[in-house]
Amino acid sequence: MNLDALRDNICYVLKEGQMKIGYTENAASLNYPPASLSRLLEVGETEADDALRAFCDFAAPTLGRVSVGVYDGQYCLTIPKEGVRYVHDNVPESPFLRELIDAVKNHTAHTVEQIESLFRRYSGNVVCKAVKGEGFDHVLYFADGRPDGFVYLFETDFGHVSYHRMTKADYEAEVELS
Repeated sequence: MNLDALRDNICYVLKEGQMKIGYTENAASLNYPPASLSRLLEVGETEADDALRAFCDFAAPTLGRVSVGVYDGQYCLTIPKEGVRYVHDNVPESPFLRELIDAVKNHTAHTVEQIESLFRRYSGNVVCKAVKGEGFDHVLYFADGRPDGFVYLFETDFGHVSYHRMTKADYEAEVELS
């Protein structure tokens, strides 16, 4: 069971949101499909409920008392405002992610080549693939997971770039195999 991986993922997702839209002192809810949550926790789907109970105790000192519900077949983890504040105060901004968010938000990157160039400023070990998928046309990631272990799915449309990011395990299980 890998409780650190789920805590880290929650922190990364909350920090990304704070970097995009700012910090507010409110609780935040994150939804996880059962298969994705199981991959993060490194448990079978039938063990996820027990793992989540252990996670809530494990994460309490930093994220506060995380509550768990199930809605529309997905786990909904609600991080209290104390946990959201912990992320704001203690998880540093990633310079790479800050530059990527700004390039997308301010429309300074209009092509995949520009996005790839941004990635390459942070590492020479970048994978860039054109793909045919639902809502995206390119995949970029750092092969060695540094400075960022996520897989980024990009769509370029009419001079605008948008992205979605996911864990490498989710990408391999849900996108590459589809």
